[in-house]
Amino acid sequence: MTDSTTVGQQTYLTYKSRYIGLFAIVLLNISTGFVWLTYSSVSDAAQGYLNCDDTVVNVTSILYFVAYLIMGPVSGWMFEKKGIKKSLFFGAAIQVIGALLRYLANFVESTPASPGGRLALTLIGQIIAASAQPFFLNVPPKYAAVWFSENGRTTATMIGSVSNAFAAALAQLIIPEITKDKDSMSTSVLICLILSAVAIIPVIFMSERPPTPPSPSAAEALLETAEEPFWVSLRKVGSNKQFLILMFLFGTFVGFFNAFSSLISQFAKPYDYNANEAGYFGAAMIVAGLVGAGIAGPVIDRNKQFKTLLKTMVPLATLLYIVFIFVVRKDFFIGIIVVSALLGLFSFALLPIVLELGIECTYPVTPASSTSLLWGSGQFFAVIFLLVLGALQDEQKSRDTGINPPLIFIGVWCLLATFPVYLYKSPYLRLESESRSRAEYAISKQEYGMEEVPLEDTK
Repeated sequence: MTDSTTVGQQTYLTYKSRYIGLFAIVLLNISTGFVWLTYSSVSDAAQGYLNCDDTVVNVTSILYFVAYLIMGPVSGWMFEKKGIKKSLFFGAAIQVIGALLRYLANFVESTPASPGGRLALTLIGQIIAASAQPFFLNVPPKYAAVWFSENGRTTATMIGSVSNAFAAALAQLIIPEITKDKDSMSTSVLICLILSAVAIIPVIFMSERPPTPPSPSAAEALLETAEEPFWVSLRKVGSNKQFLILMFLFGTFVGFFNAFSSLISQFAKPYDYNANEAGYFGAAMIVAGLVGAGIAGPVIDRNKQFKTLLKTMVPLATLLYIVFIFVVRKDFFIGIIVVSALLGLFSFALLPIVLELGIECTYPVTPASSTSLLWGSGQFFAVIFLLVLGALQDEQKSRDTGINPPLIFIGVWCLLATFPVYLYKSPYLRLESESRSRAEYAISKQEYGMEEVPLEDTK
């Protein structure tokens, strides 16, 4: 037993076994991050391996975002109908199938004159593996809501949510080290297959639901009759004006992160930075972001100042995107690393903040609905940004002027996206509901002399 509270005749407990499920979510997100960036993190080697141009390599990333838009609602429906464990296992299984097809493509001959077979099988495998990602991205807030108390939910959401970004950092560092040329591309593809298979193991050992809920809101969520149909919840969330503000902000910053992770090597190439050095820029952003999110999660769990941090982090992240326009230039490696790290530090804390606010402003609607739409907006914007940034990329112009047009677009868009944050004014509906439940119990205990229910030991 790690924590306990008694309200009325209901005892709220947290269980150590909740960390098994959280570990499973983290590992699944790490595996999907590696599969996502297998090719785009080493664009030159991938082009030689698949005998294609950089546009097709970019498509391997875009497929992930398109697949989310299709499978995101499906994952939310499955969480409602089949539960967390079965849904995660399904997602993990189809990721393995997709990763396996990608590896089998290695045995299909590919030449510049006849690239079709290997390329087609690779893209089919990528589509199938991409269909699994929504199951892993959408689950952290829902899992935290039913397994963690209000004093640990944000931290659990943070850990689960940033694990995908952590995977992007690892992928950008590790894959370029493994993939030196087109001949070693198959090794990276095999490693991704192994990682996907290993990620299934902890899912087998996680529990579907806690024996006793950790909070009043979790007790409601765990009642099978409490949650309305997923599609009804989705419509309610989509018509909430305060939620739509969060959706636009989340879509903007997640979309740019995804596009940045996919195209960083292309942004840096005009200034003579190789794939390994470009990987360091992305890794610096993500590692510093993990530190920022790691600090923000426990702090928010204690003081619950979601809105204050939201209105602080968004302008700071925007300022750093603007600064980024001017620091990405030749022979300024350390400067790019520093600004990348600062950008990650301030912007990554937005992930758990917005995901938790999405639940707070739509409560008592199921968390799967708000999470699906938030991540869906991120993937939708990512597709748009990838297409726009790819069209704006002009290697020769960047060399001549010293300024990269796609980075200008990012800075201007973020500046415009900053203003809506000050329109967000929704109360904390879930926290207020839990506070009322505890206050009602305190009053009834005083009036009727109720005694606390004995606590049972938990595993």
